[in-house]
Amino acid sequence: MTPIEITVNRSYKDFISEEKLAQIIKSMEKPETERIYVLFTEVPVKELIDFSIRNRIPFENLKNYYLKYIKSVGFKNLELERMFEE
Repeated sequence: MTPIEITVNRSYKDFISEEKLAQIIKSMEKPETERIYVLFTEVPVKELIDFSIRNRIPFENLKNYYLKYIKSVGFKNLELERMFEE
């Protein structure tokens, strides 16, 4: 298990893989699991960026997903937002 998988699966009985999380983000699917929110709000930004690179998620895709599905419902990651502004 990767550090990302440990963080997002910590409080759940079932398992979701990095690959599945990446697929959801790449295809801009509406989140059906709260683990997507955990990914964007509890995983350190450096690890989130490494996850994005490792899974070939374009930076703009990551940003658009965050804005459309995470921030729009009230979850925030101010460090990530600052990085998006640079």
